[in-house]
Amino acid sequence: MNKVIEALTLQNYVNFRDSFINVKNIFWDEAKSKLTHPGEFGEYREEIAKNWLKMYVPERYGIGSGFVIGSDNTVSTQCDLIIYDVQKTPKIENTQEQRFYPIETVCAVGEIKSDIGSLGKLKSHLIKLSQLKRMRENVPTPTPYHRVFDSQYSASHNSFDNIFTFLICNKFNFKASPEKVDYGKIEQKYKHNMVLSLQDGLLLYRKNQKGKSSLAFPLAGHLDHCNLFIATDETELPDSVKTFLIFLSHAVDMTTMLNIDMTHYLSEKFSNTIK
Repeated sequence: MNKVIEALTLQNYVNFRDSFINVKNIFWDEAKSKLTHPGEFGEYREEIAKNWLKMYVPERYGIGSGFVIGSDNTVSTQCDLIIYDVQKTPKIENTQEQRFYPIETVCAVGEIKSDIGSLGKLKSHLIKLSQLKRMRENVPTPTPYHRVFDSQYSASHNSFDNIFTFLICNKFNFKASPEKVDYGKIEQKYKHNMVLSLQDGLLLYRKNQKGKSSLAFPLAGHLDHCNLFIATDETELPDSVKTFLIFLSHAVDMTTMLNIDMTHYLSEKFSNTIK
């Protein structure tokens, strides 16, 4: 372990954690028991998260917010954090300065929440993230420019060929249990990579119920992985947080990135909307 990296990581995490927990106080109206500026609150919370994660993401990647788009005319809902290749991603904006990121050069997408009130709310957030993985599957004639494997490209069966999805929140207002995370009819391959609750712990995976090694992918090939929960401990830098940062750093560097072919985005024959 490098003492410099460890010290900076601890300092960075403490600053993030304290700011993230206390940000609500800045925008909270005690008399009305509600946020005074919910939009600004959300943007401020996202900026705190971006600044925290920058230390663990190579500089060739940017961390933005906006919408992910596909050449099949699909557009995601608003995404809190989008990690993308700065050099390969065109700057696509509308007149309101809303940013749109082609799915080909998106590496990871994250949701930022304060407190998650119920399992139902968590499920809705995770289903939203699952829909983004479907978009990478629909890229026509995918041509990787960055790929760490020699096997045939498959966004359906190779986890590193699809984007990495995660959620960060302050806490769960329910008892955290990996067995209770319900996706309904969503297929295993579209499930989240990691869910970090600062006050509760980290939801991720292991190979099977008896496996001890933690994994950040819902499947390997055709093999489904089992849910795993690492509880937040009482140390200054919990194992749940360190594991989250390690896996995110690895994922950003190992996720397959694809060339953008504007022919597919501008030609009418590729404009069928997939719902």
